[in-house]
Amino acid sequence: MQFEHSATQRWILGVDIGGTKIATLLVDANAAVHSTLTLPTDISSPQATLDSIENAIHQTLRSAGVPLGSLSAIGLGIPGQVDSRTGVVKHAVNLRWHDVAAGELLSTRLGVPCFLENDVRAATLGVYRFYNRQSAHNLAYVSIGTGIAAGLIIEGELYRGSHNMAGEIGHIQVDVHGPRCACGGRGCLETLAAGPAIARMARERVAAGAGTSLSSVAGPLTARDVYAAAAQGDETARSITGIAGTQLARALHMLIMAYDVECIVLGGGVAHAGAAFLQPVLDEWQARRDESPLAQMMLKTDLLHLLPTTFHAGVWGAVAVATNGLPAISFKHHAPSIANVAFVPPIASELGAAS
Repeated sequence: MQFEHSATQRWILGVDIGGTKIATLLVDANAAVHSTLTLPTDISSPQATLDSIENAIHQTLRSAGVPLGSLSAIGLGIPGQVDSRTGVVKHAVNLRWHDVAAGELLSTRLGVPCFLENDVRAATLGVYRFYNRQSAHNLAYVSIGTGIAAGLIIEGELYRGSHNMAGEIGHIQVDVHGPRCACGGRGCLETLAAGPAIARMARERVAAGAGTSLSSVAGPLTARDVYAAAAQGDETARSITGIAGTQLARALHMLIMAYDVECIVLGGGVAHAGAAFLQPVLDEWQARRDESPLAQMMLKTDLLHLLPTTFHAGVWGAVAVATNGLPAISFKHHAPSIANVAFVPPIASELGAAS
């Protein structure tokens, strides 16, 4: 699709950075999509990663015929501990970054204001600004993929916490005797409900000789395989997804009780399994509703919403980060049309990649 560009048109570029891929989204002042791109991330060094980001930005602009100097701002979502005020990435394990002043470095290299945010919090802004079907002012976005994390909008504002660590529910301990977590703890939510945990449980069941269709899967088992088998009625797979769903449901219950949000939007690669993913969560909530009048009041099933796989919250969130960084920028429309959203290609599902 070709677009005609005005010399005075204002452009915003969103960049979602992961350990394996960089996704970009170029929009105009109407929040109309003009270009998207996905490229591999070079994490061999911080310098190489910055080069990867810069290359992705230039390629995105070239594909739309937009000069770099026409950009009003660039927003970036980074997987790690990010100080959004200074643009410094304190820790980003997947990128092998420690105390990298990425905001300043990229702004200097590109000559464009660059604003940074943690990737899940950026995605939360994207959901709030561009996919807030309930017009909620108190909202949580929970990403379930390689890891599990939440972002919070409280009274219309992104909540980061005093150490920029708010929403790290993947490291809530849910089983004191559970598997060891990468964070050093034991029995964290991620060890029982994230993509790699689901794949691990499947491998363990197959190795133990369980009668399951999963034993005939070619190649390494993934969470995608487990949810597909569960949807077909495989009892072993349903047992595994039941464990993951139950633990996630309990964590979401805690989130509801702690923040009393109007809705929780569920996204990430694992959530792409749709009904097979959501039903065990709803079953656990129903069990809690049956035993507690308080739970019956608070755990309304219409609080939970699955994010469509056609909406890439990460890149829309990065766009929102850029517009937040420059308050003078405002879209003529609060949200892009569904037609525009459809131009954003869904990123490869973490159901396979994350496990």
